[in-house]
Amino acid sequence: MNAPAKVLIIGDSISIGYTPHVAEALAGQTEVAHNPGNGGDSANVLAHLEEWLGPGPFAVVHFNCGLHDVKVPRDRADRQVPIEQYRRNLEQIVARLAGTGARLIWASSTPVIEAWHTARKEFDRHNRDIQAYNAVAEDIMRPAGVAINDLHALAASAGPEELLTPDGVHFTEAGYRLLGEAVAESIRRALG
Repeated sequence: MNAPAKVLIIGDSISIGYTPHVAEALAGQTEVAHNPGNGGDSANVLAHLEEWLGPGPFAVVHFNCGLHDVKVPRDRADRQVPIEQYRRNLEQIVARLAGTGARLIWASSTPVIEAWHTARKEFDRHNRDIQAYNAVAEDIMRPAGVAINDLHALAASAGPEELLTPDGVHFTEAGYRLLGEAVAESIRRALG
């Protein structure tokens, strides 16, 4: 009997929320791991990538960063990670991950409900930035042959008001289950 394929999920708190559903959906077929804690922004992912890849080799790496990159402090106009730096960080992340031989899946960043978010957080996130950063990521992923799991489109079409908690960024249990099913299906396709 073959050992289950090892899968690594890299991401922020959104991925922490859906990973248990992925593990449940793929039980017996894969061994699902998640980076320790919250992956944060692209600079943090890049800084910790070697550590997170340590338990490999992984058959599939499903990864995302972006929601932390687009954070805008209320006392400044700049994003936590400017979009051109985000591009450079992603290019390095993809190059390193491609070197592992794993099948790669990029997950687009999910939408926010700005009014809910602004009322409960000390910083802002704007959907226009999420869309712009997702576009940069797509520009990198497609030529590199990285599969794209469009969680942004999934959440947008299912209705953020139905799926998000009052903080306007995190998901309800039903929302995380929906995302987890989509992630599990993308991993199944990658494994063939």
